[in-house]
Amino acid sequence: MALVVAIAIVLALLLSLLVVFSDTAAAHAEMRRSAPDPGQTVGGMVDRVEMEFREPIRPHQSNGVALQYPDGTRALTRIEVNGHLVRGRFDPLTEPGTYKVIWELLDDSDGDWATEEFEFDYDPAAAPPEWLPESAALGSGGGGISGSTIALIVAIPVAVVLAAWVFWPRKRGKPGNRKKRR
Repeated sequence: MALVVAIAIVLALLLSLLVVFSDTAAAHAEMRRSAPDPGQTVGGMVDRVEMEFREPIRPHQSNGVALQYPDGTRALTRIEVNGHLVRGRFDPLTEPGTYKVIWELLDDSDGDWATEEFEFDYDPAAAPPEWLPESAALGSGGGGISGSTIALIVAIPVAVVLAAWVFWPRKRGKPGNRKKRR
Protein backbone atom coordinates (compact mmCIF):
# COMPACT_ATOMS: atom_id res chain seq x y z
CA MET A 1 0.00 0.00 0.00
CA ALA A 2 2.87 2.40 0.79
CA LEU A 3 4.30 1.88 -2.70
CA VAL A 4 0.95 2.76 -4.29
CA VAL A 5 0.70 5.94 -2.24
CA ALA A 6 4.27 6.92 -3.17
CA ILE A 7 3.58 6.37 -6.87
CA ALA A 8 0.33 8.36 -6.61
CA ILE A 9 2.17 11.27 -4.96
CA VAL A 10 4.88 11.32 -7.65
CA LEU A 11 2.30 11.18 -10.46
CA ALA A 12 0.22 13.89 -8.81
CA LEU A 13 3.24 16.18 -8.44
CA LEU A 14 4.17 15.62 -12.09
CA LEU A 15 0.60 16.43 -13.12
CA SER A 16 0.65 19.58 -10.97
CA LEU A 17 3.89 20.76 -12.55
CA LEU A 18 2.48 20.08 -16.02
CA VAL A 19 -0.59 22.19 -15.21
CA VAL A 20 1.51 25.00 -13.71
CA PHE A 21 4.05 25.23 -16.49
CA SER A 22 1.57 24.85 -19.34
CA ASP A 23 -0.40 27.78 -17.86
CA THR A 24 2.76 29.85 -17.47
CA ALA A 25 4.00 29.05 -20.96
CA ALA A 26 0.66 30.04 -22.47
CA ALA A 27 0.71 33.52 -20.93
CA HIS A 28 1.89 36.17 -23.38
CA ALA A 29 2.48 39.73 -22.20
CA GLU A 30 0.18 39.38 -19.20
CA MET A 31 -0.71 42.75 -17.68
CA ARG A 32 -0.15 42.85 -13.90
CA ARG A 33 -1.57 46.30 -13.18
CA SER A 34 -2.38 49.56 -14.87
CA ALA A 35 -3.24 53.19 -14.29
CA PRO A 36 -6.10 53.78 -14.74
CA ASP A 37 -7.20 50.33 -13.58
CA PRO A 38 -9.75 48.39 -15.65
CA GLY A 39 -13.24 49.52 -14.62
CA GLN A 40 -11.93 52.44 -12.55
CA THR A 41 -13.48 55.93 -12.68
CA VAL A 42 -10.76 58.58 -12.79
CA GLY A 43 -10.66 62.35 -13.12
CA GLY A 44 -8.26 65.24 -13.07
CA MET A 45 -5.42 65.36 -15.58
CA VAL A 46 -5.49 62.06 -17.48
CA ASP A 47 -3.08 62.21 -20.41
CA ARG A 48 -1.72 58.68 -20.48
CA VAL A 49 -2.30 55.05 -19.65
CA GLU A 50 0.41 53.04 -17.88
CA MET A 51 0.64 49.26 -17.85
CA GLU A 52 3.02 46.92 -16.05
CA PHE A 53 3.48 43.44 -17.53
CA ARG A 54 4.75 40.18 -16.01
CA GLU A 55 7.24 39.84 -18.83
CA PRO A 56 9.44 42.56 -20.32
CA ILE A 57 8.06 44.07 -23.52
CA ARG A 58 10.38 44.18 -26.51
CA PRO A 59 10.64 47.64 -28.09
CA HIS A 60 9.32 47.24 -31.63
CA GLN A 61 8.03 49.65 -34.24
CA SER A 62 4.77 47.72 -34.51
CA ASN A 63 3.95 47.88 -30.78
CA GLY A 64 0.79 49.88 -30.31
CA VAL A 65 -1.56 51.24 -27.68
CA ALA A 66 -4.79 52.81 -28.93
CA LEU A 67 -7.37 54.82 -27.02
CA GLN A 68 -11.00 54.51 -28.07
CA TYR A 69 -13.11 57.53 -27.12
CA PRO A 70 -16.73 57.35 -25.92
CA ASP A 71 -17.93 58.28 -29.43
CA GLY A 72 -16.14 55.23 -30.91
CA THR A 73 -13.24 57.05 -32.58
CA ARG A 74 -9.77 55.66 -31.98
CA ALA A 75 -6.41 57.32 -31.73
CA LEU A 76 -2.96 55.76 -31.46
CA THR A 77 -1.00 56.92 -28.45
CA ARG A 78 2.63 57.95 -28.31
CA ILE A 79 4.08 54.76 -26.85
CA GLU A 80 7.02 54.38 -24.47
CA VAL A 81 8.37 50.89 -23.69
CA ASN A 82 10.73 50.49 -20.73
CA GLY A 83 11.22 46.88 -19.61
CA HIS A 84 7.98 45.76 -17.96
CA LEU A 85 6.41 49.24 -18.16
CA VAL A 86 4.49 50.55 -21.16
CA ARG A 87 3.03 54.07 -21.38
CA GLY A 88 0.66 55.34 -24.01
CA ARG A 89 0.46 59.15 -24.02
CA PHE A 90 -2.42 61.14 -25.52
CA ASP A 91 -3.98 64.59 -25.30
CA PRO A 92 -5.58 65.20 -21.87
CA LEU A 93 -9.11 63.86 -21.57
CA THR A 94 -11.88 66.45 -21.33
CA GLU A 95 -15.11 64.58 -22.10
CA PRO A 96 -16.71 62.30 -19.50
CA GLY A 97 -17.48 58.76 -20.59
CA THR A 98 -16.11 55.26 -21.03
CA TYR A 99 -12.72 54.94 -22.72
CA LYS A 100 -11.20 51.73 -24.03
CA VAL A 101 -7.47 50.96 -24.08
CA ILE A 102 -6.45 48.47 -26.78
CA TRP A 103 -2.88 47.23 -26.89
CA GLU A 104 -0.79 44.98 -29.10
CA LEU A 105 2.71 44.35 -27.83
CA LEU A 106 5.65 42.06 -28.49
CA ASP A 107 6.51 39.87 -25.50
CA ASP A 108 10.28 39.92 -25.07
CA SER A 109 10.42 36.53 -23.35
CA ASP A 110 8.94 34.48 -26.20
CA GLY A 111 8.68 36.85 -29.16
CA ASP A 112 4.91 36.40 -29.48
CA TRP A 113 2.40 39.18 -30.04
CA ALA A 114 -0.34 39.74 -27.49
CA THR A 115 -3.47 41.87 -27.90
CA GLU A 116 -5.92 42.78 -25.16
CA GLU A 117 -8.15 45.63 -24.10
CA PHE A 118 -9.78 47.14 -21.04
CA GLU A 119 -12.10 50.03 -20.23
CA PHE A 120 -12.08 52.84 -17.68
CA ASP A 121 -14.43 55.76 -17.05
CA TYR A 122 -13.46 59.43 -17.05
CA ASP A 123 -15.33 61.92 -14.88
CA PRO A 124 -13.53 65.27 -14.51
CA ALA A 125 -14.73 65.54 -10.88
CA ALA A 126 -13.32 62.12 -9.83
CA ALA A 127 -9.93 61.57 -8.21
CA PRO A 128 -6.94 61.17 -10.53
CA PRO A 129 -5.43 57.69 -10.99
CA GLU A 130 -2.41 56.60 -9.00
CA TRP A 131 0.31 56.48 -11.63
CA LEU A 132 2.73 53.56 -11.60
CA PRO A 133 6.20 54.16 -10.14
CA GLU A 134 9.26 54.12 -12.38
CA SER A 135 10.30 50.91 -10.59
CA ALA A 136 7.47 49.15 -12.49
CA ALA A 137 9.90 49.03 -15.44
CA LEU A 138 11.84 46.39 -13.46
CA GLY A 139 8.70 44.34 -12.81
CA SER A 140 7.17 43.69 -9.42
CA GLY A 141 9.17 40.58 -8.81
CA GLY A 142 5.98 38.67 -9.50
CA GLY A 143 7.60 36.20 -11.82
CA GLY A 144 7.31 33.69 -9.00
CA ILE A 145 4.52 31.29 -8.28
CA SER A 146 1.10 32.74 -7.47
CA GLY A 147 -1.08 31.65 -4.57
CA SER A 148 -3.48 29.83 -6.90
CA THR A 149 -0.56 27.93 -8.42
CA ILE A 150 0.62 26.83 -4.98
CA ALA A 151 -2.93 25.74 -4.17
CA LEU A 152 -2.96 23.60 -7.34
CA ILE A 153 0.40 22.05 -6.49
CA VAL A 154 -0.93 21.06 -3.06
CA ALA A 155 -4.53 20.17 -3.98
CA ILE A 156 -3.82 17.81 -6.88
CA PRO A 157 -1.47 15.47 -4.95
CA VAL A 158 -3.79 15.47 -1.93
CA ALA A 159 -6.77 14.61 -4.13
CA VAL A 160 -4.88 11.82 -5.90
CA VAL A 161 -3.65 10.31 -2.62
CA LEU A 162 -7.14 10.46 -1.10
CA ALA A 163 -8.65 8.88 -4.20
CA ALA A 164 -6.04 6.11 -4.16
CA TRP A 165 -6.69 5.46 -0.47
CA VAL A 166 -10.49 5.40 -0.87
CA PHE A 167 -10.69 3.36 -4.06
CA TRP A 168 -7.70 1.01 -3.70
CA PRO A 169 -8.95 -2.53 -3.18
CA ARG A 170 -8.15 -3.92 0.25
CA LYS A 171 -8.17 -7.51 1.45
CA ARG A 172 -11.23 -7.86 3.53
CA GLY A 173 -12.04 -10.87 5.61
CA LYS A 174 -14.96 -11.74 7.75
CA PRO A 175 -14.30 -11.51 11.47
CA GLY A 176 -15.31 -15.16 11.98
CA ASN A 177 -12.87 -16.41 9.32
CA ARG A 178 -9.75 -14.95 10.89
CA LYS A 179 -7.39 -17.43 12.44
CA LYS A 180 -6.56 -16.91 16.04
CA ARG A 181 -2.94 -16.96 17.10
CA ARG A 182 -2.05 -19.25 19.93
